Amino acid sequence: MLKRMIISLFFLMTFSFSATNDGPVTVTSTGTVPFVVSFNSDGTNQDDSDDLAESAGDFSQVDDDDYDRQTDDVTTNYFDIPNILVCNDFDANHKFVVSLQKGAWTLPATYTTDGDATLRKNTGGTDVGQFLVKVNVTSAGYSDASLGLQTSSTFGANYTGLDEALTEIITGGGNSHGVEDGAFDVDARVLFDWLTDIPGTYTVALTISVVEGS
Repeated sequence: MLKRMIISLFFLMTFSFSATNDGPVTVTSTGTVPFVVSFNSDGTNQDDSDDLAESAGDFSQVDDDDYDRQTDDVTTNYFDIPNILVCNDFDANHKFVVSLQKGAWTLPATYTTDGDATLRKNTGGTDVGQFLVKVNVTSAGYSDASLGLQTSSTFGANYTGLDEALTEIITGGGNSHGVEDGAFDVDARVLFDWLTDIPGTYTVALTISVVEGS
């Protein structure tokens, strides 16, 4: 009887020591999510190679009407460039700032440098009244429109001049949310004057940029 008890105990101990445990296994993912922004022209493809639809002005189309236009909005005597930039799908995961920057003018060699610099095109950044833009937000991209895309300063109400500094035109988003499917477009006007804007090649660039807001 004693022999049987010892053998049984031995078998039980053998079973206990041969058992294995393959879990649990924990995998922890961590990292800082960056500021991410996407804007494109067609509203369907986040990786669209054409970020924005663009309509660059062709100054060869300037005619006498552009030198003699009556005041509209706050501009008089201007060449119209509607929809110079169009964004049909703007997404961002936090606060953001959209800015525009006018580049330096390339002007005809004999373009006058006389007189008030604010009344003529120049490359010194003081011609804030020569190239003007108006910004139209067509979709705020958030359920509360006041927390979505919002125009800055007077850009949403009037044509407003740009100089060569980076200038804020739109803000939006928040500390706890972003925006999705926002949309906006930018119209431009260039002033023309009989006394200063002589024939020749005129070139000016417009750059748009987006950064995370604070």
